Amino acid sequence: MSSLLPRIVTSVLVEEGDGWVAVTWGLGDPAGVGPIEYFGYGVDYYGPDGNGGKRFGVRFHETASAHIFDWTSSTQANYESDSITFGQDSIVVHYRDASIGLPEVGTIQAFSHVNGTDLQSALPVTLMR
Repeated sequence: MSSLLPRIVTSVLVEEGDGWVAVTWGLGDPAGVGPIEYFGYGVDYYGPDGNGGKRFGVRFHETASAHIFDWTSSTQANYESDSITFGQDSIVVHYRDASIGLPEVGTIQAFSHVNGTDLQSALPVTLMR
């Protein structure tokens, strides 16, 4: 974990299958920020009426972890680091037993943060269902 640093997000892909969701964050150059206590990447989405939706995220601190926060029920599901795959230019999180949960998605956007402060926000997301 100590060698992992925040990087600029270059693309975001959300894929939904039968009982799973995968999020791929394409990564570019190091973000060049510091000091770093923790950092992460996330995707927020809502229904066309602005309600419902979820946050799919990944966070790097002493360990890597992933989560899904459901805006409607205010509940969170946590995932261990074994659901996170590190590539040279990407991070992929496989959320097992998960779904988008909405028949239609209205607003969807991604972000990155360092120490809880947005580094990038309102990033475009490709959604494949």
